[in-house]
Amino acid sequence: MPSALLRLVLSCLALSGAAPPRAAALPVAHVSPRPGSAFHLPEVTVIVRPGGTIAPASAALPGLVTAVGSVSGEHSGRVRLSDDDRALLFLPDAPFAPGETVTVRIAEGISSDLAPVVPAFEFAFAIAGPERDAVRRVPVPEAGEDLLASSAMSAFRAAPAADSLPADFPAMEFDRPGTPAHGDLFLTTFDRSDPSVPTYLLILGSDGAPKFHRRLFLRGFDFKPQPNGLLTYFDVAAGCFYALDSTYAVVDSFRTGNGYVTDNHELQILAGGHALLMSYDPQIVDMSRVLPKGNPGATVVGLVIQELDAEKRVVFQWRSWDHFEITDAYDVVLSRSFIDYVHGNSLEATPDGAILLSSRHLNEITKIDRATGEIVWRLGGWKNQFRFVNDPIGFSRQHDARLLPGNRLTLFDNGNHHAPPYSRAVEYEIDEKKMTATLVWQFRHDPEVFSPATGSVQRLRNGHTLVGWGINGPAFTEVTEDGRVVAEARFVSGLSGYRAFRYEWPLVLPALVHVSPSTMNLGSSGDVLAAVQSEAFDVSLIDPASVRWNGAIAAAPDGGIAGDATEDGIPDMTFRFDRAEVIPGLTEGPNVVDVSGALVTGRRFRGYAGVRA
Repeated sequence: MPSALLRLVLSCLALSGAAPPRAAALPVAHVSPRPGSAFHLPEVTVIVRPGGTIAPASAALPGLVTAVGSVSGEHSGRVRLSDDDRALLFLPDAPFAPGETVTVRIAEGISSDLAPVVPAFEFAFAIAGPERDAVRRVPVPEAGEDLLASSAMSAFRAAPAADSLPADFPAMEFDRPGTPAHGDLFLTTFDRSDPSVPTYLLILGSDGAPKFHRRLFLRGFDFKPQPNGLLTYFDVAAGCFYALDSTYAVVDSFRTGNGYVTDNHELQILAGGHALLMSYDPQIVDMSRVLPKGNPGATVVGLVIQELDAEKRVVFQWRSWDHFEITDAYDVVLSRSFIDYVHGNSLEATPDGAILLSSRHLNEITKIDRATGEIVWRLGGWKNQFRFVNDPIGFSRQHDARLLPGNRLTLFDNGNHHAPPYSRAVEYEIDEKKMTATLVWQFRHDPEVFSPATGSVQRLRNGHTLVGWGINGPAFTEVTEDGRVVAEARFVSGLSGYRAFRYEWPLVLPALVHVSPSTMNLGSSGDVLAAVQSEAFDVSLIDPASVRWNGAIAAAPDGGIAGDATEDGIPDMTFRFDRAEVIPGLTEGPNVVDVSGALVTGRRFRGYAGVRA
């Protein structure tokens, strides 16, 4: 396509906000920016993912990447590989010019274990015009509430002890009608009607006793442990996520790249130090080209997902402009001057190499292939591809979509579109072949709770579920699989919570436990064997003297037996327990028991198993 015509097509796309462009057929799995796309920031990085692991020597070929702006001319830059060698990055030495078309040529020579030699190819994209800079930091409200505040320095105050609580420490009422799961509670408070009220980061025991608190001068969100053992939270004042170690010192920070402002909703730290974040991307769009009464100068907010490598370089980028239409928005008034048409609020990396995105204003959960950037499926909203089973009402304005083993999906259904509105925690079984979403579990509070925004659902390792109710209702409710409430708390002062989590802290390593016999006669005797496996640690490092059944019954003193007791090819360590000591703690029917202990390194582990008596 001649460059002048290409610029005209890109210009029309940028003005209209119409259907996303189709990706050109290229000899690689994924490139960013998407060929033929618009609205990119001048600081954009070029990313090429041929598929598989790139041969480092091929990335060092001279003249491999050429980038030419229609206004700014040819750009020098550095060619680098991501730390996992799966993405080739071109980092321009200077930003591109606003409003120009950029043509990128990749010379022949890139090779990977899946692509022996990639032939030369070319693609083009458009940089947003100068009007984009005026809306770069437009705050995006949540459900009509301004949950953001102006930047200022955070006041860090840490006090793990409970004997010197400040006067404005958030008061809570706790109720424990049952036995909650192991672990502490992680909460982030805010006052939705007054952004000047400070946020507290809280770690509380099950009885509400504070184990750690930190008062922020402005708001914070999403305080939680990450799989690498760090605590992270979003600091509005700093505009980034901070990471804390086990002494609560700030040791790292995470920000989106390519010129985008970091959004507060989500940070997921992945294996190898990679991280998933998102950014809201406001652009000026002529909405009169989308609908008759559209505003010709509307601010339309898109969504950008980024994966950073351990060196904080953007190695994968996905934008709503390239895949969603503005008219996909559900119950959003498109004739207004400000249109937040996506409103992403959670990200989840899946075991099969995808990303689950929850988009509140689309009423949709989207599965995105991280290798290609293409949409795998869309659940909910106008473009729903699934048939809902056992759930005729579906979900609406949802938050916190999480994937469980067995292709189970949990989310917090805010329920703004239910009649009458009510909120609930739901679990679906997703069948990607039959394209069905079957409701297999839900929890509705008694009395009913309607929380129009925020909220979370966490499936705990003992089978319980922790529901964070967001801006209305209890701070959290912990329930068993059959819906019995075992713990609940609410803020006395009318504060709200973003999400609620329960974790053993410092983080306890996960283990898989197999108990034999799994069914026991309450009058029987003999040994009970518990085989411990784990992908998180070497089971040979377990200190046998530390191993306990339900935290109280010690394993037999003869130590563990290394082997493969489950005959699944995975090494395990088997410990013996006296059945006479175990049985008094069991009730007739199904039981969930835990086996815990310590490694010689000092780290602790815990695993759960089902036992029937």
